[in-house]
Amino acid sequence: MHSAEIIDEAGRSEKDDKPLTLPFYKLLSQADKVDWILMALGTLGSIVHGLAQPVGYFLLGKALDAFGKNINNTDEMVKALFKVVPYVWYMAFATFPAGILEIGCWMYASERQVRRLRLSFLKAVLSQEIGAFDTDLTSGKIITGISSHMFVIQDAIGEKLGHFISCFATFFSGVLIAFIACWEVSLLAIFVVPMILVIGATYTKKMNAVSATRMAYLSEATAMVEQTISHIKTVFAFVGENSAIRSFSESLQKQLRISRTEAFVKGFGTGMFQVVTFCSWALIVWVGAVVVTAGRALGGDVIAAVMSILFGAISLTYAAPDMQLFNQAKAAGQEVFQVIERKPMIYTNHEGKELDAIKGSICINDVHFAYPSRTNTPILRGFSLSIPAGKVVAFVGSSGCGKSTIMSLITRFYDPIEGSILIDNYNIKDLDLKFLRRNIGVVSQEPSLFSGNIKENIQAGNWEADESQLQKAAQMANAHSFICDFPNQYLTEVGQRGVQLSGGQKQRIAIARAILKNPPILLLDEATSALDTESEKLVQAALETAMQGRTVILIAHRLSTIVNADMIAVVENGVVTETGPHHHLLTSNNFYRSLFEMQNLSQDSDARVEDPLEDLASIYTDASSHFPDESREANRTPQLSPNKEDLKERKEKAVFYRIWFGLRKREIVKIFIGSCGAALAGISKPVFGYFIITIGVAYYKDNAESRVGKYSILFACIGFLSCFAHTLQHFFYGLVGEQAMTNLRQALYSAILRNELAWFEKPQNSVGSVTSQVINETATVKTIISDRMSVIVQCISSILIATIVSIRVNWRMGLVAWAVMPCHFIGGLIQAKSAKGFSSGSNAAYSELVSLASESTSNIKTVASFCLEDHVLEKAKVSLKKPLAKCRTQSIKYGIIQGVSLCLWNIAHAVALWYTTILVKRGQSSFENGIRSYQIFSLTVPSITELWTLIPTVFSAISILTPAFHTLDRQTEIEPDEPKQQPRKSIKGDIEFSNVSFTYPSRPDMIILDNFNLTIEAGSKVALVGPSGAGKSSILALLLRFYDVNEGAVLIDWKNVKSYNLKVLRAQIGLVQQEPLLFSFSIRENICYGNEGASEAEVIQAAMEANIHEVISNLPRGYGTSVGEKGCQLSGGQKQRIAIARVLLKKPVIMLLDEATSALDAESERAVINALESLKQSTTNITVAHRLSTVINSDTIFVMDKGKVVEMGTHANLVTASEGVYSKLYRHQSFAGN
Repeated sequence: MHSAEIIDEAGRSEKDDKPLTLPFYKLLSQADKVDWILMALGTLGSIVHGLAQPVGYFLLGKALDAFGKNINNTDEMVKALFKVVPYVWYMAFATFPAGILEIGCWMYASERQVRRLRLSFLKAVLSQEIGAFDTDLTSGKIITGISSHMFVIQDAIGEKLGHFISCFATFFSGVLIAFIACWEVSLLAIFVVPMILVIGATYTKKMNAVSATRMAYLSEATAMVEQTISHIKTVFAFVGENSAIRSFSESLQKQLRISRTEAFVKGFGTGMFQVVTFCSWALIVWVGAVVVTAGRALGGDVIAAVMSILFGAISLTYAAPDMQLFNQAKAAGQEVFQVIERKPMIYTNHEGKELDAIKGSICINDVHFAYPSRTNTPILRGFSLSIPAGKVVAFVGSSGCGKSTIMSLITRFYDPIEGSILIDNYNIKDLDLKFLRRNIGVVSQEPSLFSGNIKENIQAGNWEADESQLQKAAQMANAHSFICDFPNQYLTEVGQRGVQLSGGQKQRIAIARAILKNPPILLLDEATSALDTESEKLVQAALETAMQGRTVILIAHRLSTIVNADMIAVVENGVVTETGPHHHLLTSNNFYRSLFEMQNLSQDSDARVEDPLEDLASIYTDASSHFPDESREANRTPQLSPNKEDLKERKEKAVFYRIWFGLRKREIVKIFIGSCGAALAGISKPVFGYFIITIGVAYYKDNAESRVGKYSILFACIGFLSCFAHTLQHFFYGLVGEQAMTNLRQALYSAILRNELAWFEKPQNSVGSVTSQVINETATVKTIISDRMSVIVQCISSILIATIVSIRVNWRMGLVAWAVMPCHFIGGLIQAKSAKGFSSGSNAAYSELVSLASESTSNIKTVASFCLEDHVLEKAKVSLKKPLAKCRTQSIKYGIIQGVSLCLWNIAHAVALWYTTILVKRGQSSFENGIRSYQIFSLTVPSITELWTLIPTVFSAISILTPAFHTLDRQTEIEPDEPKQQPRKSIKGDIEFSNVSFTYPSRPDMIILDNFNLTIEAGSKVALVGPSGAGKSSILALLLRFYDVNEGAVLIDWKNVKSYNLKVLRAQIGLVQQEPLLFSFSIRENICYGNEGASEAEVIQAAMEANIHEVISNLPRGYGTSVGEKGCQLSGGQKQRIAIARVLLKKPVIMLLDEATSALDAESERAVINALESLKQSTTNITVAHRLSTVINSDTIFVMDKGKVVEMGTHANLVTASEGVYSKLYRHQSFAGN
């Protein structure tokens, strides 16, 4: 789908669903009693923390009163001051437990809640009907929901919420203390708060809209990355790297544009908070002078009221970043809870009936159906069929006629629009959904396996099955032999989506899983299409045994697999046109007869027919001898030894400098302007600290009103200056942060797409992990620059200015201020080290869950049909235990450090006030200068605290980014752009394998090709046949240089493939894989993939040659129709024909067909084969196929076994060798053999 469409749809959904974001309290909906207790304790800690500052200013007011009352008596003044000092110490000690509760409780409570939220989200995703995954629930949306959205929510309901409460506690307690000290001044809060709330509401609304748009763009970018990495073979084969990078860059540019608005709103919004605050100071200070002049309050009480209420107000500005995060969390929460609260159209109804036993009769009555994503394109148009219990029924028909759709309706993946489906005379809608699916076994055309070992994958059919039952199922599926040849046998890891196994091995494990389920109804959708002939014969025999006593529905394009069915139903255009056994249809149905004639290999053959049982025995002996080698190609047991590049440990200092990734001079200027703004913003606190004490003293002097009036005007000016400074700071740092993040994302994505295929097959580089690294981990760069570094500059500015002014006012007090600063920095360094350990690897800890969610939703039909939802959730719970335990320890440690830091901060207050009193007693300073020097430092302490709170986040971010930079620096083992200067000269197509030995990089001890030799002349059409695991597909992979050989050489035009520019070479080689992989684009974009400059006429011509043009033309949007995620809107045959059209448009010099027509019906297969054969004569064709009907016209057929060529020749020559491997394969596929 085009990005514009995605954003339009996002915009429409925002207008339709009001409010745009959910109420904040809903983010806490997962809390239990323990969480509420933790949050209550955390709130208590936050409140005590918040109270500390207003109480401190109340005590400052008492100190000023002690000065004012005894202005002419130093001894009495000192006595009065010494009475105030102990209370400051008491306050310091109270903040220690408060800090522990605030950080520890909030952090742990948020981890517990988000753990449940993740599980609820995953549970909701797994409970949706399949139609939801065709339309709403894309993989990108699910991965974003369970990863980045959850991190935002956890941050918002954890420490940030504690900090927010602390800020509001400061505000409300400030107002309360102000009322106690001077009620007249306090009434002004009535004017201050509404202004702040109006600014806050406007700021929140604007940021809300920006956050929602960013989320839509982010989901789009996530989907792009996830799709590219999961289709990486197709991307490489079609040289689609540049196209993928370009699309990703365009998506990032949209985010870059929206970031300008976001940065300005953030800067100006924060600045307006400052304007309101400083203007409020000005007003209140002047009113205080009026009150003091009238004799209704003391100067110290007014200052206490002014400081408390206005620092309460300024604490709201500290809460502004928290409010921004809450907006992001609510926007993220909206998407998360939309999924959680989405009512599935088809769901488990606990009131549904559960029968004692299902016999298996199926009655389909006048069913009409269209897929939810294409409601205007009917698939079934009054489909009716009655299937007696225990009978085997086969569906035949062209691709897209509705055969697979019927299976989806029987399993209730979808519900019909009209009509009904009955099982044992019960409408399936009235039966319990899980009961229904437990009694139906499904083996689909594209086998879906899960990460884990072989045993777990088979056991998914029946978790209660014992070891003997499991092995028996594997034996029936002809899988036991090759499994036993693996070093770890049934405990062999299959890799993500079964990537470590060949297609045939995956299919046999899927069949074993279905057999173990032992269902009364069995649905086989092209169940043996991925198997070689010998395996198919064995599995077919096994399936026939398994079929006994069950109702079976078969879909197969090879008629040899269905001729023995009790009934064959011919399906055309969504209706059953005729039913009957094989021999009846041969005489009565033209369509069926034409299919039979196309596929019958031996109509004119007089090859002798041997005893089927004897043949079967000989096949079993031969096949079992092939299986040991099969494990070579499949058992890619991962080795977790570190890469060479990973051994080069980079210093964190170097990583820090690299955070400013790819910035140009223009960005350096922006950093300078932003830093000037940040430095200017840092002036406000020290200047205020200087003048507020001057005002406090002025209250006790003559003409107080006029003196204070001048300072009020000064305060207002500082407010407007601060607004200007904050706007510069956040705007320019925001732009630079976004640019650096965009640069890193583009560079990292480009670097990832330069890696060789073997890198993507490592378990640590799963689709979920790589997507998370590109999208989530790189976001840390923006956080550091925009939200951390700008504030760090501001804090440093405040500290420097405060130190200089403090020493200028009274050098002794200034030195004491310096003396207590190390306390804060020592605490800060300890916290930095703790924070580094806390954040490091948190994303990695959840990558297992992200991979699980990605895998489960990609294979959602398998999850649903085997009722694996609870099993997936159990695995998710297990994966979340470790992060929870780690968070428990870290929250205690981090809480203690926070408590120490708060305590040190208030101890510094006490020391400074005590030393001021000592200076006054000794006559070394006036009270005014001493307290002024102290107050300048006091008001800058929050900057110091903030500074050492921010520094650890930079270190922790570095630990998160280090793996990303390792990936960026990695040198690929197969360089796609070398040599760079090679001319784009067309190859001829001569191919030679010279003494090639090859093992997969992940398992160097398992030999795939052993001293392999093969020569193919340019323009010839050759075929590779043989049992699964013989190394056929490996030959195609080596020609495309997905891997490099261990020994020997692969030559094209008598030149080593290593000497070609790989992208130039791949552009001239076409590949059609066994499992067709399409992108979530339109049909036109999929056909044009890798050949974007093609004209409309060329696209249509390619589609016509692939026999798909008519199907596309009948769709409402024609070539503009979206194929859905991974092509889910199309049938298997339609997907394959689009994949073939994509290759035909490429006009390759060498054509590689890996079971390219296995998913096609006979009619389409014949048309496509004719199209492929009509390619220009200079095209070299290499076909890997199990159906011999597709290779009989080849110039040369190479029969492979155990990584070597054992027979070669034409079809006619090979058939005559009666004891040859090929001859046996031919006889087994011939209808005469039946």
